[in-house]
Amino acid sequence: MQVVQRALEVPTETPLFAGGKDVFGRPPMCRACHLVVNSLNARLVPALMIIKAKEDRRRGRTDSASRRVEYGLYETTIEQYVASACTTQDLWHMKDVRKNCQTIMEAHEDEVLGAYSRWVKKGAPEAAGSGGAWSWNWEVCYKATQSCGEELAMHALAEFDDDGSGAAERKYRSEPVPSAGTKQGGLLQVVAGSFYDVMVKDDAVDTLAYTAFPNAGDGEFHGSLLPALVKVAELFDGDPATRGTLVVGMVDAENNDVPPPYGTGTKAPTLCLYPAGNKGWPRYISDMNDGRLSVYDVLYFVMNTAGTSAAARDLMSSLPADVLHHKAWDHDDL
Repeated sequence: MQVVQRALEVPTETPLFAGGKDVFGRPPMCRACHLVVNSLNARLVPALMIIKAKEDRRRGRTDSASRRVEYGLYETTIEQYVASACTTQDLWHMKDVRKNCQTIMEAHEDEVLGAYSRWVKKGAPEAAGSGGAWSWNWEVCYKATQSCGEELAMHALAEFDDDGSGAAERKYRSEPVPSAGTKQGGLLQVVAGSFYDVMVKDDAVDTLAYTAFPNAGDGEFHGSLLPALVKVAELFDGDPATRGTLVVGMVDAENNDVPPPYGTGTKAPTLCLYPAGNKGWPRYISDMNDGRLSVYDVLYFVMNTAGTSAAARDLMSSLPADVLHHKAWDHDDL
């Protein structure tokens, strides 16, 4: 089993000038609003369009369900995404933007919610810059929050993409950030919007990140690997001496684009360990063996890459062979 190290590149900061203005002349609050709306639209608009498509199909039928009035379908989704707008992975390296986002939301969250509700009620029109008449910049950053002046708000958001930071090339999808400790398939649920905070931020904890494609290949790869990862997580969490020293999380890459610099262009399942004290040098298993990794294989990887190597070594020497070398792909349960 080979371990591959890859250095993380720190995202380039947007060049700023007098008064904190950027190359477009946007003051910090206006720039923050644009970044937040772009982040929201990348996640929220697709979610709303899915609801709209389902509702359109339902209303097109002739049965009793087509006449049923569904209240709150859109509102619940809008509230969920807007509530986490300032904590997405898009903004993790921009402390000032996060602070300005919080200021905007504290004063105008209801108005932002209203802007998205109006967009839905108008039939989800195309945005300005994409052939449509709806301007997110005008509706949110001018009318709803007054974050941008009228002159800046008259432009389509796409006109501000290339601000010198390279952010135009770092857009990605993310599911809503789950509550802390939420499990998915037995592992800690991680999304693109929480990846940094959960897997990278705490330098004192080893973190094992599984980037999953649950439905690829009829789910065979995922079904083979998941039981071993769940068992390793249970072993560490079940011992008071090792509890909290290793976090094992899973990102559903079918619904999340793992954000750069951590997963640019990830197209296949990966298993990566971010070692305590050296999070800038993640370790990858180069041969995933079609997901057919046993508990022993995972512990061996942890032993050779993590600060919790002693705990992994102790487990490898103390666990019975039927647990260590169990082949989940040949059996129903671990």
